[in-house]
Amino acid sequence: MTSSFVTQAFQRPRAVVLVLGFAGAKPKHVAKYANVYHSLNCSTVAGTATNRDIFTGNTVNQDAFALEGLKLVTKLLKEVAEADDDNNQANKTPVVMHILSNGGTFITNRIGIMLEANDNSVNKKEETTEEQDNDTETSQDLRLFGDRLKLGCQIFDSAPGFFTTSGTFNVIRSLVPNKIIGYPAAAMYVVFTHVLNLSSYLMGQPTHNEEFWSRLQTDTNCLRQAYMYSNDDEIVEGKYIEELANDRKAGVGEYVALKHFENSAHVQHLRKHEEEYVSFVKTTLEEVEKLNR
Repeated sequence: MTSSFVTQAFQRPRAVVLVLGFAGAKPKHVAKYANVYHSLNCSTVAGTATNRDIFTGNTVNQDAFALEGLKLVTKLLKEVAEADDDNNQANKTPVVMHILSNGGTFITNRIGIMLEANDNSVNKKEETTEEQDNDTETSQDLRLFGDRLKLGCQIFDSAPGFFTTSGTFNVIRSLVPNKIIGYPAAAMYVVFTHVLNLSSYLMGQPTHNEEFWSRLQTDTNCLRQAYMYSNDDEIVEGKYIEELANDRKAGVGEYVALKHFENSAHVQHLRKHEEEYVSFVKTTLEEVEKLNR
């Protein structure tokens, strides 16, 4: 079975980075972001969930994708531990998540849910020995990833995006360049999301957007975030990212940084401002290392 991820490892990385691509990103696109971290002596695991799983909200497939990436990250962490004679550096190697647009943010939220469920799991039902072994291995991987994520950080690029009508329309339109097809498809998707929201309200339940945003505000799996955004982004409005950053600073955040780019469209910051972009990532990694000393 072909992996959804591409991995590149260093023997003694300063961090192991999980790069989660934006909707529609091809391997060559996420490779550009992985290369930023390679240049900074980090190991990387990079991949993108399918558009179908992202836009239909298929959490079963999203979880499978998320768990695959997570296990590849922990595999690299274990290899570092095996290669480290004194095991001192291995115990400090952090996990960094580089999260592109909401395509990456949806997977980030699923990882957060899995980490919390693993921490809270008790008194599991009786299973076969093989199932128990597999479950124990997955549980250990989740625990290792979660522990190292607390030593690392989450870097959001053009994310997260609050679900506005215009943003929802523009993201579908951008994925279907043909206007004859793209505009009606975008309009239909907007109507679909509004119908779902109305159903939630009628049942007295929070909408998907409300649950999504609330988790980002209160999540404690990682208390360090950095956000890269632009007010020229037609899909993700910068004001919501600024509000989220302020919420994190006033609430559970341990380290929160913001980087605004001028004249830069959605997920175009690296292409438009490469030097600034790499410098911000480098500075963020250095600040994380200071926090871990």
